[in-house]
Amino acid sequence: MASTARDRRESAAVLADPIAVADPRPSKPRWFSGVSGILRPGLQRHQPQEFNANDLLAFPSETNLPPERERGAAAAEPSASATPTTKRASPKRPIVLPLVIVVGVAGGFGLVTLRRLAPAAFGAAAPRTGSLTINTEPPAADVLVDGNPRGTSPLTMALAPGPHTITVRTDRDSRVVPLTIAPGAEITQHFEMKTRDDVAQVGRVSVVTEPPGAKVSVDGRPHGAAPLVVADLNAGEHTVTVASDAGSSERKVVVTPGGTAAIVFSLASKAPGPIGGWLSLSAPFDVEITENGDVIGASRASRIMLAAGRHDVVLANRSLGYQETRRIDVVAGRTTTVRVEPPQASMSVNARPWAEIVMDGTSIGQTPIANLQVSVGSHELVFRNPQLGERRQTVIVTAHGPNRIAADLTNTK
Repeated sequence: MASTARDRRESAAVLADPIAVADPRPSKPRWFSGVSGILRPGLQRHQPQEFNANDLLAFPSETNLPPERERGAAAAEPSASATPTTKRASPKRPIVLPLVIVVGVAGGFGLVTLRRLAPAAFGAAAPRTGSLTINTEPPAADVLVDGNPRGTSPLTMALAPGPHTITVRTDRDSRVVPLTIAPGAEITQHFEMKTRDDVAQVGRVSVVTEPPGAKVSVDGRPHGAAPLVVADLNAGEHTVTVASDAGSSERKVVVTPGGTAAIVFSLASKAPGPIGGWLSLSAPFDVEITENGDVIGASRASRIMLAAGRHDVVLANRSLGYQETRRIDVVAGRTTTVRVEPPQASMSVNARPWAEIVMDGTSIGQTPIANLQVSVGSHELVFRNPQLGERRQTVIVTAHGPNRIAADLTNTK
């Protein structure tokens, strides 16, 4: 009993002494403990299990330890229990700091990666233009895209992806091509345009019959009733045949490139006396004659046969910008002559350093000469300078102008 009472007093003294429960080892920082707990959980799991018995439930009488060992055990028990008590007392908040650090590092790496990849991704998504090359034969044709001028051929240009309308034109020909441009595509288009020589390979035949109304055939192909003009005939010889109730006739005619051949047939008529007359045109330049939109002849023909009566004809030369409407009365069996007076247009002439100008054999003064009124058509100019000699030049004056002529007499090439 005395031993039991003594043990209880020693136990009470141990519980009351704060020095007995303190851990003699220096404590680690809390953040280091938290990181060690995350990075080395396995080490804690394999540590030997520490004594964690409750001192109040320990009864020294139930052990066989000697009194000296009992006191040593009593002194060691609080020390052993102090270690787990200290570990349990460490808060969980140190674990949050490493998690914040890991999340911050991962977020920064993701932001840098996104900033590196974003320009490439956006660049790949941007639409790419296509390339279109226009070649023509002959070159220098005007090129329009969706109605907007883009230059002359040969031409290479960048176009936005999608449908477009390409127009290629010259003064003799025009082509319109719908085209769809794909992103990054390179397209080349070649156009064979009509030239002046191509256009000049065909001509026309003007056929007039007396009486009118006879059926006309050229090279065996019917073309309608006279009077008429058969266009787009190849240059060369052709056979023209006319037929009506009054009779039929056949003739050979030669078609020149770009020209109009006129031929008149006089068929036997049941009506007494002639019912048609002729028209003769005198002009200083080529003139085309049309009536009701149909070409009935040209000034190059000696005579053009027309039905007797009144006719409203249009005289025109498109290259000179000349056009005039005339009312003509054709008398049966007679020739009516029509004279064309060329209209006036302004012309300006200059020379370097200066020159006396002679036009069509008549002196018109010294340069500079401005707004001189001359007739439309072809004229020959002679530039004369006492020190530099003279130079001849043929010019064509048009009605729509402007007509500006210049010569550099100092340039001997």
